[in-house]
Parts: sequence; structure tokens; C-alpha cells
Amino acid sequence: MKVISLNIWAGREFDPLMEFISVHSKNTDIFCFQEVFNTTTKRKRIGGFYRANVFEEMQKILSEHNGYFAAIQDHCGFKGPTNFDVTWGIAMFIRKSVKVKKIGDFFIFGKRNGAKKDPTTLPRNLQYTRIFHNGKDYTIGHFHGLFNGNDKLDHPSRIEQSRKAKKFLKKERDKIILMGDFNLWPETKSIKILEKGMINLIKMNKIKTTRNALYKYHKIDKFADYTIVSKNVKVKSFKVPRLKVSDHLPMILEFE
Repeated sequence: MKVISLNIWAGREFDPLMEFISVHSKNTDIFCFQEVFNTTTKRKRIGGFYRANVFEEMQKILSEHNGYFAAIQDHCGFKGPTNFDVTWGIAMFIRKSVKVKKIGDFFIFGKRNGAKKDPTTLPRNLQYTRIFHNGKDYTIGHFHGLFNGNDKLDHPSRIEQSRKAKKFLKKERDKIILMGDFNLWPETKSIKILEKGMINLIKMNKIKTTRNALYKYHKIDKFADYTIVSKNVKVKSFKVPRLKVSDHLPMILEFE
């Protein structure tokens, strides 16, 4: 089975992103996307670069997958790149042939529509699915971690975010995969909470960065994205290819 996680930068690199998704749609079972816009507007672009309804545009390409959008904030109207009226969230696309036992999400920071006129107050949710594969249950989740506008270090809200995610994972007695743009640096306590009893594939595979030159701080701010799996997941391969389909690099995991 193959799973891809990517912060899509709200579709800013639209053509390369769509090509990447199209190519991998043929052999990828689950896509986990962060920074996804979903709205009914007829406008294709907002803010000059971002895609107003990139969720629907991806669904057209992923016709063999069911799309699930998990909203965090409706009617975003912040200054900066989100200065327009859209719904912001994360999404999963799951191949129709995969046996899905459950899909859902819950908030690990704030609550839906809890933001205050400031992107640093955007709520955050963890979206997950429980699937049946090769006679075993798997829980696969992803989230887009809290952004504070300054750094990816520990502070109380980030630590609490990790604790809420970990509490959920501890209740899952099957094989576990957690992916996403956590907005954390590798040495933080927040990462260590998530890593406990698990395997951090970014660290284990000595991945040098999860960013590229589209991100202006890529030379000094090299990490944001992680894939963490339980020890009973039999990993076949893990790759973080140097592609420019977003300002983040995709993480590609294959497991038995």
C-alpha cells in the first residue's frame, strides 16, 4: 500500500501539483493533503496565486478515490495570503477499492471557526481513517500543525497539540501511521511526544530537508513535515523526492 502526504500550499504551484497527483494517482491508495481550500466561488485564483477550490480540482483528477474534506475555518478573511472568503482545511483521498472502516477528524487546537482575525489563531484538526489491509487494521492520520508566525519551537499550545494527538493514537490498538506538516523542528519536546514508542521515518532515513527553494527560508528552516509509524508497520520504502510541486516536499510511504 502506498500513502502520500503533502502540504499543497493551497495549489499555488498548480500545474506541477496536478501533474504530480495525476502521475501518482495510478498507484497511490491514500493521499493526505494539508493547506486545502474548498469553496463554492467561481473564481479559480485568489490572492493572485492560490486556488479557491483546489479540493474539487484534485477530486476531478482522483476519480478513482473518494475525497474527504475536514474544515477548520469557514470564511477566512485574514490579512496576507488568506485575505479572501474561502473555507480552509485538510483532506484525504482514499482509493475506492480500499476497505474503509471509519473516517473522521477532531480538533487538537481550538475549534472550528475559532480563529480571531489572525492566522496564528487558526484552529487545527487531525483527520484520520481506519482501514482494513492484508488482514490487519491500520489507522492513518495527518494534521497541519499550529503556526505562530515566528518559529517551530515548543510552546504550550504546540505541546498540548502533540499530547492530544498522542492520546488518540494510544487508543488505537492497530498499526498506526501519522503524517503531515507538523510545523515543528526535530529537536522539540512536541516531536518527542509524538515519537515515543514510534519510529520517525524522517530521522531514521536521515532525510536532510522537507522544504525546497520555493520556501524563502529553506536554507535555515529545513524541517516541518514528518512521517511517524508504529513499530509493527512493515515499511517497504520511504522517499522525500526533491520536487517543486509546493514549498514543501512530498513524503511517499509504501508498506506491506
